[in-house]
Amino acid sequence: MTDMWPRAILFDLDDTLFDHRRASAHALSAMHAVHAPDLPFEPFVAKHAEVLEIFHARFLAGEFTLDHARVARMQTLFAAFERDLDAATAIKAAQLYREGHQANRHLVPGTIELLDALREHCRLGVVTNNSTAEQIEKLRALNIAGYFETVVISEDVGVTKPDAKIFAIALERIGARPQDTVFVGDNWTNDIVGAINAGMSAVWLDHSGKTPATTGIAWQKCLESRADAGASNRHIAMIHSLAPVAEAIAAIKAAFKNRTTGAEHEQLETLAS
Repeated sequence: MTDMWPRAILFDLDDTLFDHRRASAHALSAMHAVHAPDLPFEPFVAKHAEVLEIFHARFLAGEFTLDHARVARMQTLFAAFERDLDAATAIKAAQLYREGHQANRHLVPGTIELLDALREHCRLGVVTNNSTAEQIEKLRALNIAGYFETVVISEDVGVTKPDAKIFAIALERIGARPQDTVFVGDNWTNDIVGAINAGMSAVWLDHSGKTPATTGIAWQKCLESRADAGASNRHIAMIHSLAPVAEAIAAIKAAFKNRTTGAEHEQLETLAS
């Protein structure tokens, strides 16, 4: 009992294994130097992060193709600084950003060491919201595709996190039950609330180093959606980095060990149905 491992561990990709924030910072710096050198850089970065989330969600909802979302994102970003970016310039800015992003793709520190340690004990998989071609190419470029028995991508399966269906697809493909699986991700709503609603334990990779103000609200909604008012967050662990790897592994084991038992899980599922 002192060395319990989950049967499977599922990971988010962007900003969990792939260091998107680092790639984006390099890409924005290059694009800013060409297209907006007179604008303050830090507010430019902050606004881009906000706009990126909006257009990523709209792409996932099918409102835009990926290329159209990238161009519209640039126009919206510059409009926030009272700059009217014509379509041709927006395309150039989007392409410059993309080139910079692809040229600076790195793994989150500790990723390889963690995957090497885990694959000796658990089945590994990825569940990610994005385009299929984008994520498959990213996994190959990062040289980590071989670690995973399954990769479930929202565009490919037609459903996005935090919908429980996308987690169920991953569980079926990897051959594990929710109660035998831990999900590791950085996004509270998509990854952690989604995984808990799907019946899994979860490890929250909180890069900010602090719990956001919305966490309590999101957690309460999670409980309500599972008709599980008596549960606690004991089957969630939190880390701020994948390194040191020993701490990440300890968090995974803690989330798995402290989750509800299989019998309790089945009872809660009956109550929620």
